[in-house]
Amino acid sequence: MSAAIALARANYDVTLLERADVIGEVGAGLQLSPNATRILNEWGVLARLGSAVSQPEALRIRRARDGEELMRMPLGPVAESRWGSPHLVVHRADLQRGLLEVAATHPTIRIETGVQVLGFAGSSSGVEVGARRHETPLRYDADVLIGADGVRSLLRDKLSRGSAERLVWSGRTAWRALVDAEKAPAMANWLETNLWLGTRCHLVHYPLRRGSLINVVAITQDGWRGNEADDFWSAPGKTEDVLARFSNWSPDAQALIAAAHSWKRWPLFDTAMLPQWSDGRVTLLGDSAHPMLPFMAQGTAQAMEDAAALGASLAGATSSEIKSRLAVYERERIPRTAAVQLASRRQGKIYHLSGIPALARDQVLRRMGPGRMMQQLDWIYGYRGPMGTASRNVAPARV
Repeated sequence: MSAAIALARANYDVTLLERADVIGEVGAGLQLSPNATRILNEWGVLARLGSAVSQPEALRIRRARDGEELMRMPLGPVAESRWGSPHLVVHRADLQRGLLEVAATHPTIRIETGVQVLGFAGSSSGVEVGARRHETPLRYDADVLIGADGVRSLLRDKLSRGSAERLVWSGRTAWRALVDAEKAPAMANWLETNLWLGTRCHLVHYPLRRGSLINVVAITQDGWRGNEADDFWSAPGKTEDVLARFSNWSPDAQALIAAAHSWKRWPLFDTAMLPQWSDGRVTLLGDSAHPMLPFMAQGTAQAMEDAAALGASLAGATSSEIKSRLAVYERERIPRTAAVQLASRRQGKIYHLSGIPALARDQVLRRMGPGRMMQQLDWIYGYRGPMGTASRNVAPARV
């Protein structure tokens, strides 16, 4: 959806092919860091989200066994002043609704649901896309094809002709739940993002939807892998299975986990960085280009940065310039996303330390304080990539 909006703003006619029959309410909470909200504000999405978003006052980092505070970094107005845009949290479905509403204001965006893309054939003048809706074959002709089809991207595999780096299970599993606020312990209702650090696991939680829900993510490093075919959000989990992995944690953390009615399991996959995303008039965006572990909470933000950069790169392009403009997009985005991927991997290792290394980590957090922590985030949150708008003196292209 971000790609569609960015490209429509760049004067493209966009056909968005969605495999699901209905764009429904799925998922849970998302953190929208300032590098994402800056783009959403430019597109007019933030204004449509209204009270659906919350602005945490702080990030509080806790020690798992007793909940002791290791460090508290201010967010709220402090973050907004430092990075020029707010740090927010939102339910994924609310963000999706805001994107859909803005997409609906662009007459050049058409969304087709129930369409499964099967393949493509490129030429010097365009791209032919083969697809189907249930059993009905479909064909689309376009100037550009953007693969924004996620971590298990069909287009990535076809673009690389099977030579792309394969996804590898990271050894970690994310367990996600939404907890009714009245059933959660009091500390979970504070308007803060909480990060608990433990041996081979960590916990993140924050309030959503005017404080009526608590979004909870428990990430474990254990032998459970699950089925690679499991739906992204829908593989069921059991509260007792999650509790067993956090049995030696603070009573507050255990109470929050126990309050969840149901859990969804998500095995976390990783891959080596792709050396290129494009071939001719076809390119990749978001998780299809750079699957990213969630330890920097940057998956959503990096996809939006991709979309803004793609729109800026293709704005005003003639048909003969599209291939070179996609090269500009790659040069802008590959180094940036590679750095965030590496930072996310490194952060995951730091979160799950045990023994003496964990004690050392905790001491470093206590001593560094919020100022140095914010300095370490400047390169991510303060990023201002290309967000140009298109010239209107060229005929619309098709994507």
